[in-house]
Amino acid sequence: MRTELVRLCYQCGVCVAACPVRKVKNLSPRSIIYGVLTASPGEKLERCGAWDCLLCNECLEACPQSVDFPSFVLSLREDAGVRKEVLAHRGIFTEIAELMALLDNGIAMSFAGETSNFGEGEYGYFPGCLDFFDLFMDVDANFHEIGDASIKLLNAAGIKPQLLSLKCCGHDVLYQGNKELFETLKAFNAQKIKESGVKKLVVSCAECLHTFKKYYELDVEVLHISEVLSDALKSGALELRSAGRIVTYHDPCSLGRHLGIYDAPREVLRMCGVKLVEMEHSRERAQCCGVSGMMSCNDFAKALRLLRLEEAEATGAEVLVTTCPKCVAHLNCLRREMPEKIETLDLTVFLGRLLDSGEQVYQDSGEQ
Repeated sequence: MRTELVRLCYQCGVCVAACPVRKVKNLSPRSIIYGVLTASPGEKLERCGAWDCLLCNECLEACPQSVDFPSFVLSLREDAGVRKEVLAHRGIFTEIAELMALLDNGIAMSFAGETSNFGEGEYGYFPGCLDFFDLFMDVDANFHEIGDASIKLLNAAGIKPQLLSLKCCGHDVLYQGNKELFETLKAFNAQKIKESGVKKLVVSCAECLHTFKKYYELDVEVLHISEVLSDALKSGALELRSAGRIVTYHDPCSLGRHLGIYDAPREVLRMCGVKLVEMEHSRERAQCCGVSGMMSCNDFAKALRLLRLEEAEATGAEVLVTTCPKCVAHLNCLRREMPEKIETLDLTVFLGRLLDSGEQVYQDSGEQ
């Protein structure tokens, strides 16, 4: 147990105000630390509530002592082992990851647009587990469209990427405490990426990006597609067409606080002529969508989603754009019960529809 990670905590309570879970439940990083340090070994996770942590990094952003609480929680979960009862969607996505680990090949997939053969070209693209989302999530969102739009946008920017057939990146099982399964998935993916010969690996999933960059040791540059599209728009290699819409942007925890990528998605939206309006909590202070690592999709998570959608609606935006398929799933899921709530679209889907719209090309005149 790596309790040294939290020895600097002096119980000041700053994390209590920052923690999103605290808004809907009597829980905080401080209380979890206290519970772990004072409980007997057999009681640690059951008493302290570490399975309720979203690993969103808001506490780390706020902590005056820079206590790496999310890493502490990951170590707790790894020591305890997976608890099936906290898994969302009956644990189906964890079972899929376990099945992938047993198979010889990666995910079979096909998307619209042009791709290069395996081993050819410097760019690779990995869509994550999008097709499994379509199979097992009925949330009125077409996740396959994220992959279609991503390939078409890259093509429009002059990039014909290899479509890499990898296994799940392992994000969720790592967050669930299953380090052994994560290492199996990681070993296959790292070898496959090496064999592809790509120099730049592009992903459209914030969690894949976070996992590849922080928990893999890759000799390639890993980029979120918003970074690639931002550079292409600035250089003139890509032109997007404006629908003149008003949008707001939700920063996923994995892209924002975990990696510090805030500007690229916003630059892309502004450069294609969209009016971007910010929510009350954005960038470093953006609120988590409420579900982490496919765990604890419950009434507390629903309350956090509702708070986030209400923030988005308060901006007057027509659509909420984000860069994480999980955020798309969780925020749109609430619309099954509250159809009047604002629609959430992945950035690539929003931009792909602009690309196909045929409207007049927008000439950028600076930030709006």
